Amino acid sequence: MANGETRARLDPTDMAIVEILQEDGRIGISALGRRVGLSQPATSERVKRLEERGIVAGYRAVVDPTALGLGTMAVIRLRTTHEHIQACLKKFAQMPEVIEVLRVTGEDCFLVKVLVPSPPDLEAIVDGIGRYGAVTTNVVLRAEPPKRLGRELVMR
Repeated sequence: MANGETRARLDPTDMAIVEILQEDGRIGISALGRRVGLSQPATSERVKRLEERGIVAGYRAVVDPTALGLGTMAVIRLRTTHEHIQACLKKFAQMPEVIEVLRVTGEDCFLVKVLVPSPPDLEAIVDGIGRYGAVTTNVVLRAEPPKRLGRELVMR
């Protein structure tokens, strides 16, 4: 882990709570407690502790971008120079089409995931980012649902 952080330890009940909340973030505390075998107050206290520790960082709706007319997803790889890193990060933060930025090692510096209505919109994004260095664009044919953090990863 970065900066000497230690890995958070979860007991089996906390792990079960995390797994259930990842499936259904809107589940009520009483129903959650029934699923993990705890009273409502005990469940509420455990969820509160998970939130305070930053393990449960929020509750969000899953939105289908195609239902909103954003049918083209792409991953743009950018190779730039060190002096452009901060300018790139600032630029990405200002672009509503950019939904994820990963700073990576290797030949490329960034992987930038974008959502746009159409290929011409993607072209404009690529041209704008291309001012900072060489770009390679990959149009996403289909995005598989992201995997949830499961006990196999967390508990080992």
